[in-house]
Amino acid sequence: MKNTDSELFLKQIHLFSSISDEHIIAIQELTVIREYKKNTFVVTQGDDSQSLYLVLSGHLKVVVNDDNGKEMIQKFMQTRDYFGELALFDPAPRSASVMTLDNSRLAILPAREFMDYLHQEPQIALSILPSLAQRTRMLSEHISKLALLDTYGRVANILQEQSKENEEGIRMTPKLTHQDIANAVGASREMVTKILKELKIGNYIDIVNKQIIINRELPKHW
Repeated sequence: MKNTDSELFLKQIHLFSSISDEHIIAIQELTVIREYKKNTFVVTQGDDSQSLYLVLSGHLKVVVNDDNGKEMIQKFMQTRDYFGELALFDPAPRSASVMTLDNSRLAILPAREFMDYLHQEPQIALSILPSLAQRTRMLSEHISKLALLDTYGRVANILQEQSKENEEGIRMTPKLTHQDIANAVGASREMVTKILKELKIGNYIDIVNKQIIINRELPKHW
């Protein structure tokens, strides 16, 4: 079922933020809105790449599995994130799986229909290429940064990246298990638990219903 939502939600996605409202409306009409329950795979590693996914609400993780079935979390995603952009230009199989951590609402943009629209309006491609280049550059910088951090530094980085300030001015992450964090930083769950415990003792954080509240700036070193 095609999307008929009149709200210009695509304007909130950085990839499309520089496109005119007229084109936003046309592209948005190509999307399909779907809701996914918690712990549901949206795409699976090895699947055909046929669509771009836009996160309207929810919390998801991007994961890869090695030959032994061990999970490594590449990234966490929240509202206004997107994934599957390579499907717009390259139909190669998905390089990772994406799974919901909460009930999530996504807009799905079929690659073929979007490319047909780009052929009609080629100037749009010039508008989104800078965003794609910036995303690639940020990913490269992120990987370089993580390579220089120890385990504590990677854990602190995850907490800082994932935490956002709510209406009450409280900075907190979405729900994250110790295992999720461990899979994201390449450490044992026991090590992550130890780090979080000591941050809590130091009153740097509190943990309520799996959400980590950042009380004050995290220490540079552990």
